[in-house]
Amino acid sequence: MKRPFWWLLGFAALLRVVYLLDYQAHSVFWDSMLLDAEVYDQLAQKIAAGDWLGGQEVYSLPPLYPYFLAVIFKSAGHGYAVVYVIQCLLGLANICLIHSIGRKVLSGRAPLIAAAMATLYGSFMFMESKLMSTTLALTLGLLLMRTLIWAAERRTLTLWATCGGLLGITALARPETLLFVPLASWWIHRLSRKPRGNASGKAGAKKPQVVIDQYALAGRNPWFAISVFVAFVIIAVAPVTLRNWVVSNDWSLSNLISSQAGITFYQSNNERANGLYVFLEREGFSGNPHVQAEEEKKIAEKAAGRPLKRSEVTRYWIGLGMAWIAGNPGNAFVLECFKLLRFLGTYEYSTEYIIYVERDSVHTLWLTCLPFALISSLAIAGILMQLKERLQPPAILLALFVASNLAVVLLFYVSSRYRMPAAPYFILFAASAVERLVEGFTNRVSAARAGAWVNAGIVAALFPLFHFQVDSRHQIQEANVHYNAGNQYFIKLDYSSAVTEYDRALAGNRANWRAWFNRGNALAALNRNQEAIESYREVLRYNKEMTAARRKIESLEGR
Repeated sequence: MKRPFWWLLGFAALLRVVYLLDYQAHSVFWDSMLLDAEVYDQLAQKIAAGDWLGGQEVYSLPPLYPYFLAVIFKSAGHGYAVVYVIQCLLGLANICLIHSIGRKVLSGRAPLIAAAMATLYGSFMFMESKLMSTTLALTLGLLLMRTLIWAAERRTLTLWATCGGLLGITALARPETLLFVPLASWWIHRLSRKPRGNASGKAGAKKPQVVIDQYALAGRNPWFAISVFVAFVIIAVAPVTLRNWVVSNDWSLSNLISSQAGITFYQSNNERANGLYVFLEREGFSGNPHVQAEEEKKIAEKAAGRPLKRSEVTRYWIGLGMAWIAGNPGNAFVLECFKLLRFLGTYEYSTEYIIYVERDSVHTLWLTCLPFALISSLAIAGILMQLKERLQPPAILLALFVASNLAVVLLFYVSSRYRMPAAPYFILFAASAVERLVEGFTNRVSAARAGAWVNAGIVAALFPLFHFQVDSRHQIQEANVHYNAGNQYFIKLDYSSAVTEYDRALAGNRANWRAWFNRGNALAALNRNQEAIESYREVLRYNKEMTAARRKIESLEGR
């Protein structure tokens, strides 16, 4: 199995080289940062310049990634190519980790199948070329899971402590990982109560040879192991929490890592929520990520009628979301069903970058077109097949991580990068299903073949359910990406390309008055004045209070 895997890894590396060259040559987003990416970039530059505390406010975004960027910027200067290369190397490491976990959990060719599926799942490679924490968090999460499986075999305090530390560090890149702590603790307790044996969960696996010492003995005590695990989670997170408390003088668990939980929860649970990101324009937000924290505080303080601490602002927005859920339980339930379908579906939703938009110009992305609906359908079938034989501890661990990730999406909203931490484990279960289906279809026993047909039928039934869109709201997200692309072309003074992107944005969302206004500016820069006037008039059609558009019309008409 080693030689085919190395050939596969070589193909994945070559694919990333070609992709980065294609991306640099054909995408406006190579050096254009949007929303969270822009915030990460500016904070990383600030840290690299010497402000190692990262400002005097509670972190608005998880802090590990900007510090990761700051180290790169400090070493190689401010630029994105080195970041993308490093993240592609992390992507290759992720494929290795998926294969390594597969060798512990799966059998036969399933680990190689999992690695191949990870190579062909385009969102992994796509996010490696973005200034986002997704790839780093994915690597840390996979390291955590691989170490937990190792700890299950050895059961020493050192390894349980390492697992706790890794989980805490992962939470600094992705705070939602903390939801996995109680599930992992239950798994450790369940595992530690049993005598140590075939921890890999694979038939015929050899028992690891361990030198028994006091650390190993203590590590097999359930409550001792859990205590050490949780203690090192706390130790890893504590420096960031203490920093947030000191700079804000707000000693609340709401400031544990970052401060976006409240507003994100309300964005996900309100009368206009649809399971995706919702822009809260009616509430008074401008959409500028640099002032979002100030805006959410200002709006909350206006409603409360007094100054609020950061933690009180978070509680205000969570309270609004909870009030809507309590007052509309039926709508909230339907919303959760929509989130579940989107979570399992093919479409890669995003608020910043969308793979379907970028592959129109970056054609390498078409080479990695494995749909997530096929992965999720196979994964469900794989889990059902394993349940018949009783899930082994490593498989239970993977399922628990998927469950914790699903809980995050159900609490908040669906996004490709929110779902991505679970993708490797969906892929592992899917690879298990492929291996078992092949074994079943080639088995001479008729009962085995019949079982394979039943499981194949489950996949065939689930795939169309997950693959096709539940509504057309994805078109709005794609239109927003075209709008952002138009803005970046405008900044680069490429007005013709800007107009093209604004037209594509308006084709998906004609009510976007900002796109009409910026389109008018680009047309005016090209001296296409009559078209610019028509564009500004569309602004006033959708936003009668936009006096800047009226002034533009008067200027172009020579009044």
